[in-house]
Amino acid sequence: MLKVAIFLFPDVETLDFCGPLEVFSAANLACAAPLFEVYTFAAATVPLRSINGLSVNPDYNFVTVPEPDILVLPGGSGSRRVVEDNAALAALERLYAGSSHTFSVCSGARIPAVLGWLDGKQFTTHHSVFGDVKKLAPSAIACPDRRYVDNGKFLSSAGVAAGIDLSLYLLEKLQGRDTAEKTARYMEYPLLS
Repeated sequence: MLKVAIFLFPDVETLDFCGPLEVFSAANLACAAPLFEVYTFAAATVPLRSINGLSVNPDYNFVTVPEPDILVLPGGSGSRRVVEDNAALAALERLYAGSSHTFSVCSGARIPAVLGWLDGKQFTTHHSVFGDVKKLAPSAIACPDRRYVDNGKFLSSAGVAAGIDLSLYLLEKLQGRDTAEKTARYMEYPLLS
């Protein structure tokens, strides 16, 4: 069973984290098999509010979060504060080092940009955030026409709902086309690939 850790922070974009959470959780249901253990983490295990006001309860904090196979970095206006939070960045660096795949959704691309993970690499993000990311990672190669970009270990998606497309893409890459098709059908969502 692969572990999927989803990072949460105040003013996270709701669909940025709920989309990937739904895809990997739905894969378990669609395939009637325990393919993924999906959990959330934040600086502390206290309720926080998403950008739309949803109250969310993280499962783990930076110290207790299990090392994931897949690390998900959602966006939202709160990502501006994350890139200035040394404790958060240190925790994410540690989790990234042990992950097999890490991806950003939407303005979550600010996080890998400030950590140097996008240096010299292609990326995509929300259409309004490319300028921010390029300031943080001047050598990163913007791909505004792409729904998602795969650099191997690190992947990125365009804004908000594009995180679902990237999650289904990664699901297919890891578990095969049949699993991705069953999951998309369960979700009543179209596969891009």
